[in-house]
Amino acid sequence: MNERNPMISDRNTGVLWNSLIVTLIFALTAPCVTAETTAESESTPTAVVEAFQNELIAVMKAAPELGYHGRYARLAPAVRRSHDIATISRISVGSYWDGLDRAQQARLVETFGDLSISTYAERFDGYSGERFDTQSSGDLSAEVAGVRSLLMKADGGEIQFDYVLHKDDRGWRIVNIVVDGVSDLALKRAEYAEILSRDGFHALIAALKEKIAANAQ
Repeated sequence: MNERNPMISDRNTGVLWNSLIVTLIFALTAPCVTAETTAESESTPTAVVEAFQNELIAVMKAAPELGYHGRYARLAPAVRRSHDIATISRISVGSYWDGLDRAQQARLVETFGDLSISTYAERFDGYSGERFDTQSSGDLSAEVAGVRSLLMKADGGEIQFDYVLHKDDRGWRIVNIVVDGVSDLALKRAEYAEILSRDGFHALIAALKEKIAANAQ
């Protein structure tokens, strides 16, 4: 596995702050108008997280044979089944979402989904005895839950993953991952809002596509 933290690289946002912000976002904003077609989700937040992690480990074990494109193909259905890409996309651009037309919203969701899958495919690129160990789970609000998991490394090191999930008519799905105390969603929200405010929608799509191309190299 790539030695960088698997999803993020900064350490400024705490788990408690992030969970509160996500809960408030779901309480105060309307549902996303862009929906995705997915398979039925697992029945509990823990089941969703563990099913996704099991697929990650399986892909890591087969990483050399699969290569980047093979890992992407294997992970694509798992990511789209377990992550609410549409909601993450909406929250990532904040108030700018309402200024996008439906075609732009759909394009953002599609591109962001491709980026999410490519990031997993690039970062989880090998296996040396890692395993995930679920530590706890609990409700953050009526329709928001958290699951804490540790990635146990062969050398005895640990990486803490705090998953935030929300429930809708499709079941429980991941909307944020906090790695060692850093919110992936908070980082994206800051980055994407800055690009939109400075350069506009097309510049954001171009930036996401550049990241996808870089992951594939």
